[in-house]
Amino acid sequence: MFWNQEVETLARADMVAWQNHKVNNIIERIYEKSLLYNKRMAEWGIKPVDIQTVEDLAKLPLMNRQDVADNYPYGLLTMPISGVSYIHTNRDVNYMPTAVSYTRNDLVMWTELMARMLVAGGVNMTSVFQVAVNGKHYPGSSAVNYGIRQVGATLVPADGDNMDQQLVMMQDFGVTGIYSTPDYLLALAKEIKEVGFDPGQLPLQTIFCGIQPLTVETARHIQEEYGAQVLEIYGLGGIFGMGIGGECHHADGLHIQEDCFYPEVVQPESGQVLPAGQAGELALTSLTLEAMPLVRYRTGRLGYLDYNQCACGRTLVRFKK
Repeated sequence: MFWNQEVETLARADMVAWQNHKVNNIIERIYEKSLLYNKRMAEWGIKPVDIQTVEDLAKLPLMNRQDVADNYPYGLLTMPISGVSYIHTNRDVNYMPTAVSYTRNDLVMWTELMARMLVAGGVNMTSVFQVAVNGKHYPGSSAVNYGIRQVGATLVPADGDNMDQQLVMMQDFGVTGIYSTPDYLLALAKEIKEVGFDPGQLPLQTIFCGIQPLTVETARHIQEEYGAQVLEIYGLGGIFGMGIGGECHHADGLHIQEDCFYPEVVQPESGQVLPAGQAGELALTSLTLEAMPLVRYRTGRLGYLDYNQCACGRTLVRFKK
């Protein structure tokens, strides 16, 4: 089942044409409305006319979290604050603040991206779904709630700080899908066993992990505990939020939502763009965000791009660890 088959199975030539169209609009926008980008493009001797295709993005400098923090809170905004519907704030372990603004249209697209990823992992209208994280600690997890409602599945709310309640909800309502962090899921499994219950006896079919990195070993551990497939949904907590990409039920790499985020893999030291199949650092350009588009943002995530069609039928490029 596809949530948006027209996009998720788009032919490569059509996807590239879409990306080129959107990148033209984004470059014009940041050049005209962002002081930072205007200054940097001037320093590099680049005008919007020089960026005609996504391949031309390599002419622009890469960005990182420090750039976003240095322009906190409104330095990267490309519109008056009156056009902003939501601001996602975050501080990392070094207390470096970031703030990303979203318009109403940005939030609609955010919901769409989450719906796609949840459906790719097996969620449908018959699913009973639980979000097992504390929204106060992880405000981006609210996007999962929006995605569940968009799909039409049943959402069971629970207090993310109360593990006993999580277990009761899963048992009483027959929860088939859950979203949480890897650490919380492992701690929850331990708590469940301490009260004399086997996590593998829960009706869970699919476990979605996000916010924290999910290693192969951790995914295997969680799957052994619960006896359910473990899939990753990828986002950047203080930058783009959730929904950049995610694994389908084949679990063969993250399907990047490339109609909204153009991916590049660069050599971490030099910043040189690497060809598909060669491992490096993932950099993303937001193609549809209105309030605060970011261009060539370094994610710190290492892997490579695979443009071969997935066994699930989706043609979206996959990012593999």
